[in-house]
Amino acid sequence: MSGWIAILLALGFAFGNLYKFSFFSAEVRISALDIVVFTLTLLALPVNLKKYRYLVIPITVFFTVGLVSLIFALPAYGWQAIFVGSMYLTRWTVYSLFFASIIQLIKSSKIVHLLYSLGIITAILGLAQYLVFPDVRALAVAEWDPHYFRVVGTFLDPGFTGLILVFTLIFLTLNPLKNRLINLISWSASYLAFALTYSRSSYAAFLVSMTYIAWRRKSLKFFLFIIILFLTTVYALPRSPGGEGVDLERTSSIQARIDSWTTAWRIFTRHPVLGVGFNTYRYAQGASLTSHAGAGADSSLLFVAATTGLAGLLAYLWYIKRLFSLIPNSYLLALLVHSIFLNSLFYPAVMVWIALLLSVSDSPPGQPSPAPALSRRDSN
Repeated sequence: MSGWIAILLALGFAFGNLYKFSFFSAEVRISALDIVVFTLTLLALPVNLKKYRYLVIPITVFFTVGLVSLIFALPAYGWQAIFVGSMYLTRWTVYSLFFASIIQLIKSSKIVHLLYSLGIITAILGLAQYLVFPDVRALAVAEWDPHYFRVVGTFLDPGFTGLILVFTLIFLTLNPLKNRLINLISWSASYLAFALTYSRSSYAAFLVSMTYIAWRRKSLKFFLFIIILFLTTVYALPRSPGGEGVDLERTSSIQARIDSWTTAWRIFTRHPVLGVGFNTYRYAQGASLTSHAGAGADSSLLFVAATTGLAGLLAYLWYIKRLFSLIPNSYLLALLVHSIFLNSLFYPAVMVWIALLLSVSDSPPGQPSPAPALSRRDSN
């Protein structure tokens, strides 16, 4: 049974954002991965969550703050906005509790294989898209960014695809396959796909996570290898004419990101206690209701601050702090660096990866572990 569940989860992950279903409202769109995670969580979620209280308590606190923020936002934005916000708050809660369902449904050994499979699937599909369909500018009519000769994968976004590939590289570095040749091929394919995303936020996440691993291993050799490999890659990357996205010196996206941060900070300072209401961000800034980018800020923590205020930010930082005691810090450092530039902390595929890591932690997420088994591998 656990094998079939793992296959179902892998299929939902691989399907990415190729198609989404509207749920009661055109503004609430659910993916195949959402359906799989919701179904598995609701079917297997234990009635007694006390044994997972170490994580459940901060999750519950953040959910409560988010709900209260939506109640206070009702007069300003109306029932439709509150409904949309509550749907996304529910999604975050379900994904955050997904680890508890995985523990019950999938054997630990299969979870490790599943992590490898998700990473390799992302790499293969990304490379296939780059070779077969490198020009995705036609997707602009569906409110996706018009990328050209970049790996965007089935997530249709080089930034988020890049982060999953960084996770894959971390996994293969910390948990190398027994067959060294297959491990080398897997690492190389994942790195090639990662490099071809031209995602600077993913590049930063990669460098920080690998530097951390080198520091924990006390390995100058590994650090120099990563630096030389990365610099060589940046120099050798093809620069396709007509595609601004492959220009690593591009400044337009930098200015857009600064504008996004400024907007989020301004909204937070105007609503410092409870924010404008969880996921009512597009209403607060008057963004298009169909845009894939308008619902969030280009910074996860600024998004939390703007939508749930200081109360929500403190609750969410409490949750992040507890994650650091349960899963390898190299993943979380990569995620936090990436989340400075994109709303990565709330991205479904990222949350699934974190849930899988939690489910194979050396100790159950019901209590802190000063040195979980996976965390110790950072220093191997």
